Amino acid sequence: MVIKAKTNFVGEAVLEMESPTLKKVVAELSDRVGFPICSPDNGEIQGDFKIYVNGIEYENVANGNNVVLKEKDEIEVTMVILAGG
Repeated sequence: MVIKAKTNFVGEAVLEMESPTLKKVVAELSDRVGFPICSPDNGEIQGDFKIYVNGIEYENVANGNNVVLKEKDEIEVTMVILAGG
């Protein structure tokens, strides 16, 4: 199945996987960019990221295997960029 995830750091990522879950999508995105989006220990999303599925925010992906994704689901992973002086 093809899953599309919108990001503000690699554009739209097109992922092809069997039985996609939120946890698998986040792991694949982490592998592609070379840095962790969530903690491998507890699944908590790093403070620099926000993850949404169909407009609902997820604060961790520890139970992300329970979030089964469908091809039409809207997935957004945003890197929070802080600026200041």
